[in-house]
Amino acid sequence: MNCCDYNCNQGRNCPARVAHAKPIMYAASPLPPSTWRKQVRTLAYWLLMALMGLSWLALLLLATQA
Repeated sequence: MNCCDYNCNQGRNCPARVAHAKPIMYAASPLPPSTWRKQVRTLAYWLLMALMGLSWLALLLLATQA
């Protein structure tokens, strides 16, 4: 029995038999983070600044009218 000259009688248990590689399924890449929370936070910030600016402008107008 010599596996190198193909006189092997071990069949599937032959150590010279090349193993078939199974395809490896890699994990999918993660999705990019969602940005809607940051956008809502930015919108709320600018709305608050606009409200404060308008109230400051109304206070200045009332102060100049008096």
